[in-house]
Amino acid sequence: MGGLPASVNSDGKVWASGSFSFHVTCLFDFTNYPYDEQECPIVIADWIYDLSKVNLSDPSGNGSLNKPAIKLSYDPLDSANTKRHVAGCWEVKDTWRRQCYWGPSGCKDEPPDSQPEWFWSLIEFGIRIKRNVPYFGLTVILPTMITCLLTLIVFWIDTMSLAIATAVMDILLQGLYSWEFIKNLPPGNGSVPKIVLFYGMNLLLTGIAFILHVIIAYLVYILPENLELPFQLLTGDCQDEEYHQQDQKQQQYDNIIAMDQNPIFPSTTTTTAELQNPATNEGENMALTDNSNLSHGVYSHIRSQSGSEVIGDAGAKTAKNNDTVELGHIAQQLYIIRRLIFFLFFVIYTISIPICLF
Repeated sequence: MGGLPASVNSDGKVWASGSFSFHVTCLFDFTNYPYDEQECPIVIADWIYDLSKVNLSDPSGNGSLNKPAIKLSYDPLDSANTKRHVAGCWEVKDTWRRQCYWGPSGCKDEPPDSQPEWFWSLIEFGIRIKRNVPYFGLTVILPTMITCLLTLIVFWIDTMSLAIATAVMDILLQGLYSWEFIKNLPPGNGSVPKIVLFYGMNLLLTGIAFILHVIIAYLVYILPENLELPFQLLTGDCQDEEYHQQDQKQQQYDNIIAMDQNPIFPSTTTTTAELQNPATNEGENMALTDNSNLSHGVYSHIRSQSGSEVIGDAGAKTAKNNDTVELGHIAQQLYIIRRLIFFLFFVIYTISIPICLF
């Protein structure tokens, strides 16, 4: 401060004014990144001489309007940017100035009444700034929401191979964006930013979805089609009764097919006229016999046709029932499990997205 102009009053006070340049290191907390507000204080004090020897004060007083003025450089021809209090990625919110006396009980605004040698005078002023990220929604929030949507869509894809491929693509996309984001994140002395915690949670949920679909695809491939799980999900008494009725119908169809393949007909009986006069009724007996054989042939032909129709219908219904069993025991139960996990993921995203991203 050599050569600094100063004036000495008759009461012993020395007033000095001039330009000072400070290099200040501020401790920032990025927990609420990128919506964080930071404060950077600057303290002028004389820790060598106590209050009895040096009393730093501001000639303008401690009024509420006595705040430091911030001079920022901006382009006067830039009519698009109307905010003149924005410098780069920071926006100036407020400034403050404070004069206090540091002592055993902390820093107080009022001067001490006695024992000034136990106190030191200091002047504190600083700036409060807020991060200005106009493209944060487009560069960070939008890709993050897309990855969350892909994680939820995986549970609605019926083809397991396509669902697994979508999960792998989602993991690669998250890894690319999260690595680029964390690499550019400035260091801080606070806790981990909430958005980083959300990135980790999103990647973990996507990994769980991928492993789950791999296990489900393996179970569908290795387990028998008619195997039932030891627990029933969303399967009530109505569906159990329906399965029981289908089994009864299947048994009835099997019985009809067995009867058609092994028909049983009553034995041929003679008429009363044949017993009374077999000689005179020989021609009639022959006619009756021929007619009975004819009717028997026609009856057998009709029964065989109806039997083939029943066999065809039973075969179609059997195939249909087999498809129903396949969807009702293994595939349907695993399908319901996927939907339940989808709703669990949806609740987690609904709670965490407003907290961590907005």
